[in-house]
Amino acid sequence: RPEDSGRGLARLSREYMAGHGLQQGDVVEIIGKRSTAARAVDPYPEDEGLAVIRLDGLQRANAGVGAGDQVELRKVDSQPAKKVVFAPAQKEIRLEGPGDALKRNFIGRALVTGDVVATHGQQRVAPDNLPPQLRQMLAAPAFSLTEIRLTVVSTTPKGFVHIDQDTEVELRAEFAQRASDQAAAKAA
Repeated sequence: RPEDSGRGLARLSREYMAGHGLQQGDVVEIIGKRSTAARAVDPYPEDEGLAVIRLDGLQRANAGVGAGDQVELRKVDSQPAKKVVFAPAQKEIRLEGPGDALKRNFIGRALVTGDVVATHGQQRVAPDNLPPQLRQMLAAPAFSLTEIRLTVVSTTPKGFVHIDQDTEVELRAEFAQRASDQAAAKAA
């Protein structure tokens, strides 16, 4: 659904979450051809009881899977990031802007180096039944008037992290190729 697009969410059945010790807002690792991170949230009403995980296109691309592919899922500990470096995900884009604006856009977002994430051109209102950290993430103000795709160039510490108020966010002006894309280019 459009309201979930680019938010880094994994919609899971309540039965799956209960059976795997997950609560809404927990960070999960999604393992396909590559690993990525998402926040576990309740399913859409029509998916209740189904053995499916709903991911948006960016999450599927980050995991290297397509719609209908099987993935492995496990709960992970996400550490507050001390620093996250972003860069444009497309070669033809050059960006300038304050890191604090990006921090507001991605507050609470679970990240891993190499992920492609998107800013949002509009502010969305978060449902009242979400945990406070997840509600804050979904209600973050817009960074731009349109979606901008960024690559997570690096995180400190490495591994699964999330952005909080104390995270230093840096925006590089020019494109940075994902490490997995660089490896594929060298192998070809």
